[in-house]
Amino acid sequence: MNPRVVADELDAMAAQPGIVGCALVDPATGLIWQASGRVADAERTWEAAVDYWRLHDRQRSHFASLGELAAAVMYHRGGVLAMFPCCTDPDLLLVSVGEHRGVDWTDWQRKTRALGRRLQAS
Repeated sequence: MNPRVVADELDAMAAQPGIVGCALVDPATGLIWQASGRVADAERTWEAAVDYWRLHDRQRSHFASLGELAAAVMYHRGGVLAMFPCCTDPDLLLVSVGEHRGVDWTDWQRKTRALGRRLQAS
């Protein structure tokens, strides 16, 4: 992946209405590939958010009847933390912080998949 393409794509995602910031994060290690936006204590937020994803992974057998995890969205008092699989080679999540209102999370999921396709093609 071209680092400039990754940065440009993520900047475009972070500029979407209602999005405070987002980051591409390796779900296995918590390594932040790229981040954009204005999230308070951003690095800690991106790394810690992946723990939500890993919690499900450790409890996978309990949720097997529901299928593979497609998203993890948590509504906190100050905003929404959402994680969506972005690409598989490399395995990356798009971790996002957004406003309670103003983000169409279904559309955001589609945009995340499209981002993943563009990143894998670059």
